[in-house]
Amino acid sequence: MIQATDQSVHGDGYDCFEAGPLESWTRFKLTPPDAPMPVRGKYFLRKLLNSDGLEMSVNVLPAGREMPFVHRHQANDEIYFVIQGRGQFQAGEELFEVSDGFFIRLSPEVPRVWRNHSEEPLYYLVIQYRADSSVTGGTLDGERLEQHPIVWKESPADEPAHGSETTLPE
Repeated sequence: MIQATDQSVHGDGYDCFEAGPLESWTRFKLTPPDAPMPVRGKYFLRKLLNSDGLEMSVNVLPAGREMPFVHRHQANDEIYFVIQGRGQFQAGEELFEVSDGFFIRLSPEVPRVWRNHSEEPLYYLVIQYRADSSVTGGTLDGERLEQHPIVWKESPADEPAHGSETTLPE
């Protein structure tokens, strides 16, 4: 059974959310008790995606703005991923210049704060998960399903279900 809202789809074993174009992320807002103070441009996805094992948020920090306080966590690691824009990120005493494609993982005890000192918005994702958890990820947890159909293929005779081995150009 599929249940849909304006921005999400929930089916048997999956949940989808469409955040929309980056420029529209300023419409997201949190207020207490979901945040220590009102904040615009942040949206938590854990409940929406039925994901008890991690929290994820989509975020936009407008030009010239900064996180209003230093914080750390009690039990969760955080991974920040800069999608678009530039800024500065402080982890402990270290200062990093961040831009498109920048990732940083922080242990719970590390103090953190960031700012957008550019003239364009800073778009980023934050993923939180229990620091003491362990995941077997990558290809080790995957299983190929050679006979499962691909819906955009016109016929199973087109080619093997997942095509020939793919190599990326160097």
